[in-house]
Amino acid sequence: MDSLRGGFASKLSSVHQTGSSPPFDERGEIDFTATESLVERFVEAGVDGISPLGSTGEASHLTADERKRFAEEVTRIAAGRVPLLIGVGTVGTRETVELARHAEGVGADGLLVVSPYYWKVGEEALFKHFVTVAEAVDIPILIYNLPILTGVELSPSLVSRVARECSNIAGLKDTVTEYSHIWNVLREVKPVKPDFSVLAGFEDLILPSMLAGGDGSICGLANVAPDLFVSLVRAVRNDDLSEAAELHRQVLSLMTLGTLSDTPLGAIKLAMNVLG
Repeated sequence: MDSLRGGFASKLSSVHQTGSSPPFDERGEIDFTATESLVERFVEAGVDGISPLGSTGEASHLTADERKRFAEEVTRIAAGRVPLLIGVGTVGTRETVELARHAEGVGADGLLVVSPYYWKVGEEALFKHFVTVAEAVDIPILIYNLPILTGVELSPSLVSRVARECSNIAGLKDTVTEYSHIWNVLREVKPVKPDFSVLAGFEDLILPSMLAGGDGSICGLANVAPDLFVSLVRAVRNDDLSEAAELHRQVLSLMTLGTLSDTPLGAIKLAMNVLG
């Protein structure tokens, strides 16, 4: 698996991507007209990439056919203007490989692969899962650590082992509440694979993780205010720490939105509806 699509692989360094939430119509069907407007909004904001069909992308609530159709349509809409990191994670390896091959076939620039959920498995099984998916495709993969929902935390040593084993394992989306996990991943992986990207999943850890050597973020609240998160990442890149600190405070204020519904996703979708 030595073949990486250079355009996307290079953008994995210092990026801000948005986790895209699919709009639905009154019948509960995916609204592709609204999806087109959403993609245009992200492109205009200057995001480095769009990551549909992750957690904010409600992948776990969609059928395999719906996921494939959405991947096809969002690839068509983006039309190569911005890299697409399509989520393909499922409860098992076979289904994940099927979605991974489909996403690659329709033109995804990379894949986001969450650890299998429901049954909790050990590190050796997780290692084999990620390696099997990586060997099934020729495009870059970000593995996705989401212990708050999967019930399994990917240890820094496991992340390092997977990164060293597979050349197209290009990074990690680390959606953790503890900054120490991101820091330990950076210490474990960067010395052996310097181009491995570590992206914060929770908004409040974007600034501290980047100051420690992290590379950016993929976050759900960027659906509401993509310009804010693009500006934050750019400020850190440009060493404008006073501006970054002010933008970080705005991010923390925005995060209170998540308390307005049972899940942050509900509040995000409500805000998106209000914004049009």
